[in-house]
Amino acid sequence: MSVTVRIGTGDDIDALVEVYCSDNQEWYHFTPKGRSDKVSYSELSTLERTMQGGPWMDPKALTKYWGDIEKLGIITLVAELQGKIVGHLDVIVSDELPLGHFIYLDVLMVHRDHRRKGVASALIRQAEEIAREKKAKFMMVEPEQYEGPSGLTYRSCGFERAFESYNLEMLVDAETVPSEVCLISIPQNMKAPVKTHAMVCGWYNISAKTWHYGVNPDMDNLRFFSCHELALSAVTKDDVFFFHLQQDRFNHSAGSLVLWSPTSSVDSTELQTIFKAVKASASWLGIKKITTKTLERYVNLLKEAGWTETSKAQPYLTKVIS
Repeated sequence: MSVTVRIGTGDDIDALVEVYCSDNQEWYHFTPKGRSDKVSYSELSTLERTMQGGPWMDPKALTKYWGDIEKLGIITLVAELQGKIVGHLDVIVSDELPLGHFIYLDVLMVHRDHRRKGVASALIRQAEEIAREKKAKFMMVEPEQYEGPSGLTYRSCGFERAFESYNLEMLVDAETVPSEVCLISIPQNMKAPVKTHAMVCGWYNISAKTWHYGVNPDMDNLRFFSCHELALSAVTKDDVFFFHLQQDRFNHSAGSLVLWSPTSSVDSTELQTIFKAVKASASWLGIKKITTKTLERYVNLLKEAGWTETSKAQPYLTKVIS
């Protein structure tokens, strides 16, 4: 049986939900304190389903997310065997300082019953064709596990280990914004500053997608889980930084940070001042510890600015487009 790959549409939503749900053998209720009782899929609310794999786990949530797919220019690829959708891959045409123009492979899933049939490889090959069409320099992906099935799949398709990533943390010990920093809101219609700023903190996804959900969070989810977010500009005499703080949904004393720094001012001295402003903002939310994720190139810089490395995360893999 040969695998065919095409661009997905809104008509594929139910089939895509079936692909993603195939990987879940158990379902659970969720409360503001975390995972609760084991139940059947039909007993879960839309929000509880998304907590177990994102919008792909529920038709209503995926229909809503499809609007974000269109806004972000995400190319949704679907793989078919004998006319049945059995796999999916999200492809994002990206720009990111200092990486340049590339293709980011965001979400890959193959139906549980149709693995080891070349489905993932077919999707990745089609993504490579898109990369050539878009004149991207390379493709990039963060596998779920470098030594696990996802990492092995990408490496078998020619991807190589390229960027190491690390988890860091910083205690909140400041409640006052430094006088040399002015905090103001970020306009909700502002696009990610990928041409002028580097994402120094927060490598959970690429800037465009991280910015989209940070500046315009899903307020319904926030109300359900009683957690808070802040998206602010930190303005100094010479520069403007942007940051997004999010309180942990189940541990309100913890939070995560994404920060974009102007490429001309990525130095530890100025960052120390900016992080004091970040910590003051975190204290307003009741956050006592901030975590972040960054690339290897920024680790020493962040350590100098007061962060502590806690663990090594999964590496990013790339494949050069020839």
